[in-house]
Amino acid sequence: MINSERVVLRRQNARLLRREGSLSVEMAIVAPILVLLLFSTIEMGLLFKDSLSLNSACREAARVAAVGAPTTEIAARARAAGTTLRTSDISVVQQYRTYSGGVWSGWTALGNNAAGTANNAPSGAQIKITLSYPHPLVTGSLFASLAASGTNVVNVRGSMVMMRE
Repeated sequence: MINSERVVLRRQNARLLRREGSLSVEMAIVAPILVLLLFSTIEMGLLFKDSLSLNSACREAARVAAVGAPTTEIAARARAAGTTLRTSDISVVQQYRTYSGGVWSGWTALGNNAAGTANNAPSGAQIKITLSYPHPLVTGSLFASLAASGTNVVNVRGSMVMMRE
């Protein structure tokens, strides 16, 4: 090999080594950002899934309440409809209000009739079902700013209003 060829090869090797070093530095800068984006996408996807499931359960419970089901059946149907959620963690609030003289009354707790066979909302009243669910953050303390203070839980809420038939 000629001396000039060796010099050219050494220069090329030196450039490659410098390029590899700069790639390592760039990767060290970009990798944490990519990991943060990946985990935030996963967390938001799971949070959105829980929100959709809760809203679906709200609609199912409000539909059952609108046809006059008793409050125990409404709560059971809400929990059963939240298939991807821990059903024991779903809290259910049932309320109704009536329309009289051009004004809606305040929200009143929904109860059962004397026989316990139907809810006590009169026909034409609005029934509101509100569900809440504590979504545990799978990323732990990485997104703790989203959670309630001192916990790794985000409270997801859903509400649905339907007219009593």
